[in-house]
Amino acid sequence: MSDAALPDFDSLKESAAFLNLLLDNITSAVLIVDEDLRIHQFNRSFLSLFDRAAEQLAGASFGRISGCVNAVRENRSCGATSQCRFCALKQSLLRTLAQDAPVDRERLERVFYIDGRPVLKHLEFSARRVNFQGRRMTLVIIYDITEIEAQRRALEEKQAQVEADLRAAGEIQKSLLPQLALEIPGVCTAWRFEPCGHVGGDIFQVYASRPETLSAYVLDVCGHGVSAALVAVTVSQFLHSLHNRMSLTGKLFSPAAVVARLEQAFPLDRFDCFFTIVYMTLDVRTGRLAYSNAGHVPPLLVRADGRLEVLAEHAPVIGAGMGQAHGEAERQLGPGDRVFLYTDGLMDHFGTEGERHGKQRLHDALRGFHRRPLEATVEGVFQEAARLRGGEAPQDDMSLLALERTG
Repeated sequence: MSDAALPDFDSLKESAAFLNLLLDNITSAVLIVDEDLRIHQFNRSFLSLFDRAAEQLAGASFGRISGCVNAVRENRSCGATSQCRFCALKQSLLRTLAQDAPVDRERLERVFYIDGRPVLKHLEFSARRVNFQGRRMTLVIIYDITEIEAQRRALEEKQAQVEADLRAAGEIQKSLLPQLALEIPGVCTAWRFEPCGHVGGDIFQVYASRPETLSAYVLDVCGHGVSAALVAVTVSQFLHSLHNRMSLTGKLFSPAAVVARLEQAFPLDRFDCFFTIVYMTLDVRTGRLAYSNAGHVPPLLVRADGRLEVLAEHAPVIGAGMGQAHGEAERQLGPGDRVFLYTDGLMDHFGTEGERHGKQRLHDALRGFHRRPLEATVEGVFQEAARLRGGEAPQDDMSLLALERTG
């Protein structure tokens, strides 16, 4: 089409037919009301929104035409019902008319009678004062957001259910952590767990394998959230069953043998993830500590005099499928010596100003707290981590399990 054949837009703006075409194809309801909320004009979308408007009662009130529940039930005009003084629409339109105060997307939740039955509608309306037929009136645009609001509320309900499920899963995970202090003469234990969400990939446990033998582990599944928590719980249950077997038979597996069984039971192609673990045993009578580390952050040994030693021996993570044997290392603990097993999330939270590795700060904290009781030491470590991250929420799960040989 040539430029000469194009319609003149200024002429279109003056065309009543064009304006009617425009109004009737707008999906929002458009109407003009006076100070008594009587409707003088409305577009086709208003007819679609409120079926009673099809009667086209010129000069009838908004409440009667729209089927407002208050106007219908009390059989009164809009503005004359017992509830009109509470109506946000009425108050806003009157304010617009009297004060020339525009209204933009104000919310209205109301029951309207549509097709003879009550229907809850969620609406938004905007209003401007205009001159119409020589009078000051209000131009109202109504947007029907009922479907959008229903979808939003449905999503909120689903999210609330997900949150409830996650809280329940978190409680299940916490139930797999140590519940009571072990009563083993010559040793004491302390621990703390702080997930970054409702659930996490950290789990630890401590067992009295025999009256004189203690077993403990800390594991960390790669990732966060539900999938990591499910793997962590599965591994925990595997180790629990293994511990029950050892208790029933009286045959204790070495840390290296336990880790080897984990490697066989949790290949990468089966669970599509990997995890790290430190598993150790302590003979309380002799002080012999044996441990095996599969890719986990090294445990820390703090001697009674405050000297710190990193138990650095380790092998690949569980699930890597590298076929490398997981070895075992030993240390001798004396009275007052402590061993700390933890996850990398704790160490990372000892970093500041974007620094990810707070290894030295963690070491300094453990050395500084070594004269405190074991429980107070664990609490002090977490308080220091919270101080260093400036009150921000943890970005990773944090776990700390502490053992002390007391006799």
